[in-house]
Amino acid sequence: MVADYKELGLKAGIEIHQQLDTRHKLFCSCPTTIRNDKADVIVKRRLRASVGETGEMDVAAAYEQLRGKDFIYHAYNDSVCDVELDEEPIHGLNSEALEIALQVSLMLKSKPVDCIQVMRKTVVDGSNTSGFQRTALVARNGSITITGGKKVSSQSVCIEEESAKIEGRTTESDTYNLSRLGIPLVEVATGADMRTPEEVKETAEYLGMVLRSTGKVKRGIGTIRQDVNVSIARGARVEIKGAQELRMLPRLVEYEALRQKGLVETAAELKRRKASVDGGITDVTHILTSCESSIIKSVLAKGGVVLASRLQGFKGMMLKEFLPQGAPSSRLGKEFSGYARAYAGVGGVLHTDELPKYGITSPDVEAIEKATGCSGNDVFVIVADEKGKAERAIHAVVERARQATIGVPPEVRKANDDGTTTFLRPMPGSARMYPETDIPLVDPGKLMKTIKPLGLLIEKAAEYEKSGLSPDLAKSILYSDHALLFEQLAKECGQLSPSYIADTLLSFRKELATLGISAEIPEGTLRQTLAAINSGKLAKESLIPALAEAGKTGTLELSKHAVMTDSQMEKELREIIAANMGMPFNALIGRAMERLRGKAPGQKIVEKLKSMAK
Repeated sequence: MVADYKELGLKAGIEIHQQLDTRHKLFCSCPTTIRNDKADVIVKRRLRASVGETGEMDVAAAYEQLRGKDFIYHAYNDSVCDVELDEEPIHGLNSEALEIALQVSLMLKSKPVDCIQVMRKTVVDGSNTSGFQRTALVARNGSITITGGKKVSSQSVCIEEESAKIEGRTTESDTYNLSRLGIPLVEVATGADMRTPEEVKETAEYLGMVLRSTGKVKRGIGTIRQDVNVSIARGARVEIKGAQELRMLPRLVEYEALRQKGLVETAAELKRRKASVDGGITDVTHILTSCESSIIKSVLAKGGVVLASRLQGFKGMMLKEFLPQGAPSSRLGKEFSGYARAYAGVGGVLHTDELPKYGITSPDVEAIEKATGCSGNDVFVIVADEKGKAERAIHAVVERARQATIGVPPEVRKANDDGTTTFLRPMPGSARMYPETDIPLVDPGKLMKTIKPLGLLIEKAAEYEKSGLSPDLAKSILYSDHALLFEQLAKECGQLSPSYIADTLLSFRKELATLGISAEIPEGTLRQTLAAINSGKLAKESLIPALAEAGKTGTLELSKHAVMTDSQMEKELREIIAANMGMPFNALIGRAMERLRGKAPGQKIVEKLKSMAK
């Protein structure tokens, strides 16, 4: 299904968060190297939301506190100091990072602010030990141009500190790696100017290219993130966080637009039915003590409870799919489960529209309906868990049901791999921002006088095409995170065609993914492998096997994949010819390739076989 986005009234904006490749972190002298080994120090804390300068507590901060989690931090002696541990004030704003942010501002035609004020943004999900993230507005009111001459506004360019890296989650605690905390980020935020999912992708590609044009950004998985803001007419702004793959952006936007459409239609139907949510909660544990549901049995065996609430007029609405046939499931029942999981850490909810099922029988359903006062078009929802979690969960479900009678709630959602999204937290408000007082204001004027304008990578397209790349391939490599590496390898590997190098850089991750290899391949490993192919020590066919082994073991062993000597190849070919006398030449080539693939260049095998088979 291709949605009519004009009819839906789709509006979308995007925020790009790019790690900078600076010597030091944003507010201290620690290096910007992310450690992934055993921690030298482990710290356990719990964060609490507080009233800000406006006299209000931010709704998102209050939500995180309600979850009641402990936060465990892994620290390293060489990349984490007391600044990251929030044991001493920040040291000052990194001038190298600020210079990069100002350079980006110039390339986006944005106007730098007269004075840079670092702000504190309340964040109590544990990703920052201080309970807030520091951010500063650098420039405003820029623009870019995409296909068709359409202008997309660049509302702001900010510089901010990266959050700690999540390493594990349980219902009781989250574990973070502090070596990532404080790495400088540039954030570019557009206006809600995009009207189709493809425009969102194109804008993200262009902004990524602008950032890489500085030559001062980190590359690889996790170094750049896209947050997308989506709304439709009669819907609400929803922020989708954590989209890392550009190819998924159109699907995320499409599915969110259709999800909102489904919620708007659901609210209209509930209004027509005069549906309501009274908020009453009934303990139905005694009704299900003898049921055969493994879910309920497990909870009751641990002393848990089963709580239920009536939703008047909701019958038949819980299982209505918002997305077209063939797409992942997205429906109101899942919305309720998402709130229950997020607020209380329970496994989910059960409701009348899907029962009897899961070991809950018709008599059980009738008894719960009677206990909750359900009749006609009413449904009940139930939550089973230990008492405290079950109470938080059922209250969250009741609140989400109330929102369903109104329409689309503004909220923050997490991007899933299949293009759907999951509720993360309520949309933050203005109460979360207040000034940083530990460092002085910064005048960007002096730096601006020393900054020289940089050309955009896309301006090199004609040069790339002259080297043999097709226009599409040239654009793809320029918009990728490999443009600078491509230029270096094209110079270093003169025996390899630029097209082969570009194709390799663009495709190797996908090929490794089909083999189940998700580990990031270091740039040095790529260089060594292509250099070996360039020198004739490695066949092109051995590229992916060699990288796959490096991805699995962490070590590149080119000797295992080295090409044969000419005498070894001749010996193998004689054996193949002798064992297949009378076989047609093309079939003989197939046998030779099957046996020698990766051990010698394919063209060389064919040429040698031709001379020997005469």
